Amino acid sequence: MHSTSIISALALVASIPFSFAKNIDITVGANAELKFNPESVTADVGDTLSFSFFPRNHTVVQSSFAEPCQPLQGGFFAGFQPLAAGPGPVKFVVTVNDTKPIWAYCAQNTGTHCQKGMAIVINQAPPPTDKTLEAYKALAAATNSSSVPPNVAGGVFVPFNASGGPGASGTAGASGTAGATANYPGPTGSNPPPYEGAATKVNGFSGAAVALVAAIVGAGFMQ
Repeated sequence: MHSTSIISALALVASIPFSFAKNIDITVGANAELKFNPESVTADVGDTLSFSFFPRNHTVVQSSFAEPCQPLQGGFFAGFQPLAAGPGPVKFVVTVNDTKPIWAYCAQNTGTHCQKGMAIVINQAPPPTDKTLEAYKALAAATNSSSVPPNVAGGVFVPFNASGGPGASGTAGASGTAGATANYPGPTGSNPPPYEGAATKVNGFSGAAVALVAAIVGAGFMQ
């Protein structure tokens, strides 16, 4: 009887679409540097990128390799994050929806951040390739200014101390896919960013699914 219940529980586990997606934390402008850290990231489909912001006023904008410092249509944009101290109160979380290279930059024109190499690549192609982060930065250095999208898009904001793991809406791929957002009152600035909490997950698993399986297995041993 016990073995039958356990087999039934295992069959249920196999039928539940578990996710092993990971979260990748990325700082933006930490230590007063014009830099994303890390600035080269490897991510799988379903992984999340959590951008934490530091003074004075940075952002992250998705672009293409061919047009650095220019927003990719349908790509993500975190809005500007004016801060006197860091990290800021929220993280901008983007979910990766394919493994093609994703390029992004800081669009702050005061100080020409993109032109000075403040850029990041997700899933840079393996060698041999001429589309490297160094090549992107060289192209960026030759531009005159950075363009800023009209609206925040492609990700969600969560409190800084919250997990940015699976469950966050807003996705990004090489072609750009904007996600929905909702308003929130701060931080201060002419265009406060939106805010939306991520759905609760337990290490990438649905909490309800974990509880259900645990209950079934427990019931099997009680019979």
